[in-house]
Amino acid sequence: MALNTFVLVAERLSFREVAEMLDISPSAVSQQIMGLEDRLGIRLFTRTTRVVKLTDEGKSLYAQTSSLLQGLADSLAQAHARSQLIQGHLRIHAFRSAAEMLLDKKLADFLSAFPDVHLDLSINDAPTDLIAGGYDLSLRLGEVLDPGLVAVPAGGRLHQIVVAAPSYLEKRETITKPEDLVHHNCIGWRWPGTLSPVPWQFTCNGQLRNVQLTGNLVVDDRERQYQAAIMGIGIAQVTAERVEAQLASGKLTRILGQWETEFPGYYLCWTSGKAVTPAMRAFIDWISLNGPLPSAR
Repeated sequence: MALNTFVLVAERLSFREVAEMLDISPSAVSQQIMGLEDRLGIRLFTRTTRVVKLTDEGKSLYAQTSSLLQGLADSLAQAHARSQLIQGHLRIHAFRSAAEMLLDKKLADFLSAFPDVHLDLSINDAPTDLIAGGYDLSLRLGEVLDPGLVAVPAGGRLHQIVVAAPSYLEKRETITKPEDLVHHNCIGWRWPGTLSPVPWQFTCNGQLRNVQLTGNLVVDDRERQYQAAIMGIGIAQVTAERVEAQLASGKLTRILGQWETEFPGYYLCWTSGKAVTPAMRAFIDWISLNGPLPSAR
């Protein structure tokens, strides 16, 4: 702020005129300039009751900074102009967990930056066909990316962990290896629209191993799964990043830490060959923070 004030005074050689431009008092302008001079350890202006002049040091600083500030102002103006040209409707499908971890944190900022973009969100865990569903974009796990989709990472890798409520664990035998889980009530999860629960995955000596476990509760909603674990119904395998608060508060306990698995996280994807509109490009950049468009899978 002080540097911008300095450039204005250097151009007009009037503290009072700059004060009127900035809608502050002349003394406030003077304080900003003096503060800048103190930080730099140089005198920028010579001042009398009638005349304000740049010192040699002030002329040198003005030569270095005025073009930089103007370039920054031009860049901001161009960015604002581009945002005004980005408009249209976007239909977006997202897994529930992806929406909670990524969309919920960014939607307000995106819509504020691009007020003429209208979003239509469909939130469910079914691996939806983008063309049949009429979707422009989908935010889903990397493990269910279909051939022919273009995809960019959205967030980092995720960690699959096993958790249970302390109230459940304190009444039962200790769990030290995946095989011990056969003696416990395991809360299953299945993909929406399917009948069988997904096997639990563990890493053993660097190898991925699937284990089919049983229990008296199966759900097709991850939220219901870990809420059931919090209630002490049984043990659940969930994404660590999604239950950080529950682990920190002690509502859930992490077990079998040495058997945890890491897997590709979420991707923002669209149909290969689909024209990327300015609104799509803005949303892709906003979520993924990636540069050039990737190639199709």
